[in-house]
Amino acid sequence: MEQVQLFGYWLVNGILALIYLIVEQALLLLLLPPLGWLALTGPEEQRIWTTTAGILTLLTAGLAPSPVPFWLLVMAIAGSAAAWAERFDPRTLRWRVTQGLSLYSLAGIGFMFYQEFGPLRGAGNTGALMSQGESYLNAIIAVAMYVIPLGFLAMLAQAVWAHAPLGKKPEEIIRDVRARGKN
Repeated sequence: MEQVQLFGYWLVNGILALIYLIVEQALLLLLLPPLGWLALTGPEEQRIWTTTAGILTLLTAGLAPSPVPFWLLVMAIAGSAAAWAERFDPRTLRWRVTQGLSLYSLAGIGFMFYQEFGPLRGAGNTGALMSQGESYLNAIIAVAMYVIPLGFLAMLAQAVWAHAPLGKKPEEIIRDVRARGKN
């Protein structure tokens, strides 16, 4: 009877550990669908780059401190929605999404390393000027972790909603250019 009870404890402990892991990594799990969609539905020549950016994004979301995983999720969802909605120049927009996710992922990895191994960590130098300089640098980096994704979202909004008025549908313009004005 004691073995059955011990097995029950192990089972409950395993289930609780799994629930904790899922909750702890919820943002990482939520990143999988938009990144997968971007990689699988993109143009053939961009797939390797989009897949690599997706892997880098997942790695960053798993390792970097807050707010990086949250903003990566927002950027991935917004980028996927914009790529889905874009009808004017979808290849360029998908490439911009890949670039934005890659750049913010690299910034997030840099942020993680700065948090762990900042300039004065363990250096023993606690002078007033160095302390003020580090505080100023911390403020700039913290603001950048919010400004970069907001700039990305503004770029997406501009790319999707602020096309130049052409007077024709993109398909008509392409047909006219290919036919060299001869219909």
